[in-house]
Amino acid sequence: MKRLIPLKKYSLYIGAGFMVAIIIIFFLLAGNKGSTREPSVLKSNQEKQAILEDKKEKPDNESSSIFVEVKGAVKKPGVYTFQSDARVEEAIRRAGGFTSKADTIEINQAAKLEDSMMIYVRKQGEAEGHVQTAAADVPTGNEKSQSVNVNQADAAELQTINGIGPAKAEAIIMYREEHGEFQKIEDLRNISGFGEKTIERLKNELTVK
Repeated sequence: MKRLIPLKKYSLYIGAGFMVAIIIIFFLLAGNKGSTREPSVLKSNQEKQAILEDKKEKPDNESSSIFVEVKGAVKKPGVYTFQSDARVEEAIRRAGGFTSKADTIEINQAAKLEDSMMIYVRKQGEAEGHVQTAAADVPTGNEKSQSVNVNQADAAELQTINGIGPAKAEAIIMYREEHGEFQKIEDLRNISGFGEKTIERLKNELTVK
């Protein structure tokens, strides 16, 4: 009987030891699971922060910037950068506005800007002078039997048209080189200085082929 009593005591100690070991293992495993979750959450937050920083560094409107040249009767001629939805009025304002000698009658300030577009503001009386110079070379009678092809004519040939002077001829050629051939005469309205009345007047003298 005396030997059984120590064995019972040892069994109690052993059982208590197992319980303590189980509790320690449980807490260790729980701690490892918590530690493995933290890095993944941290990594996710870091990735989100990196994406936000990239968006700040590269705004969406950066890729939609266009370049437009403004020259002629403006205070600060030059090439300016605009957003793709900008209008001619903004381009004129960025160029310092019209000079006191600017002829603004045929400038459509509500027109939308396009990349590589050139806006030429003529001076008062400039158009009339060009018309008179060009009129001297215009064939009369049956000598002018065909319309001028706006897609192939050079500056001299374009100036034979009543109402197209050196500035407008240069603008037509520059637009043609940058945007390709004109599909219709109405495409001239994309060039500064060609209003609805001017285009209507030129329809009988110009053609696209």
